[in-house]
Amino acid sequence: MSEYIFPIKIAIICFPFIALIITLPFLIYQYRKHGYINIFRAFLLYSFLLYLLVAYYLIILPLPKTRDVLSFQKPNTQHIQLKPFRFITEILKYTQVHKSHPKTYLHIFKERAFLQAAFNAILLTPLGIYLSYYFNKSFIKTVFICFCTSLFFELTQLSGLYGYYNAPYRLFDVDDLFLNTLGGAIGYMISPIFKSILPNVRKLDEKVQLELLPVGFIRRGISLMFDWGIFIVFWIISREYLKPYIFVFLYFILLTYFTNGRTFGKWLLRVRVAGKGKKLKFKEVLVRYTLLYYVFFGMNYLAFITSSISSRMSHRTISYFLIILIILIDAVAFLHLIARCFSSNKRLIYEKISRTTLKIT
Repeated sequence: MSEYIFPIKIAIICFPFIALIITLPFLIYQYRKHGYINIFRAFLLYSFLLYLLVAYYLIILPLPKTRDVLSFQKPNTQHIQLKPFRFITEILKYTQVHKSHPKTYLHIFKERAFLQAAFNAILLTPLGIYLSYYFNKSFIKTVFICFCTSLFFELTQLSGLYGYYNAPYRLFDVDDLFLNTLGGAIGYMISPIFKSILPNVRKLDEKVQLELLPVGFIRRGISLMFDWGIFIVFWIISREYLKPYIFVFLYFILLTYFTNGRTFGKWLLRVRVAGKGKKLKFKEVLVRYTLLYYVFFGMNYLAFITSSISSRMSHRTISYFLIILIILIDAVAFLHLIARCFSSNKRLIYEKISRTTLKIT
């Protein structure tokens, strides 16, 4: 069992890092497709990722200590086994089970040949369950996907991890293709059990009213990240001609007004700035972003520049005062943001003053 436990441990260790890498595209895709994040759906998809990682590591680990695996193999080492159902012969050859002695039947669960075959059958059983329960695939499609997955695993082994090793370090076995695919088919057949006890995936969004859902700060942050990414690119390209405050006016105020509340980041995340009426007013946008960028960020910028000049001119008292002022302004803003994170009311103070809010489209 230790040969199976080790890959599972490595997969669990690697999972948080891989999950972190895919989280941003995952969130964007979920917001684009569904308009919000469903916790149960997210749990299913991340558990699916963990399962795929475990399955993959089980077929490649442990890795050889050297890339030159060929020098450690005997001449004429077999790398491909194309005789079907050889696993049955192996089980019968080494088993200590005797038909006339029922007490020996339990021995089979300790025998390597049987456990190897059982492992190969179980490996893709969860895939069959996921394909049926979550992805709503038919039996034929499930079997085909499971077969292709198994073939990918076998070719990974046959290629020596895509050529990294100079020879295969595991056997390409046609029986593995059969057993893996059989396991996937079994997963499909037992999936109704999970469908009966778990929520219906296709009905998760039925009672959700997107227009009433608040726009969370993770969603806001991702949107802002893309918008400021565009700002940085334009600033690098045209910083000699386009000042930051002009870009803020053109992009965040004029563009938002003419698109009725959308910038690129907001469009990507399916949100928009909304005012009191159906059509966003220019005054609402102007007040909103003047308070945010010209007042809040402007005060930070001016205080920072002034403190730097005062420091160089030996006006230490003024410099210290301005630094403390920056810290106080940002601390108040941060506490306000934290308070709104844990509140059902997500509107920030500059949104209340401008009478605007963010809504899901």
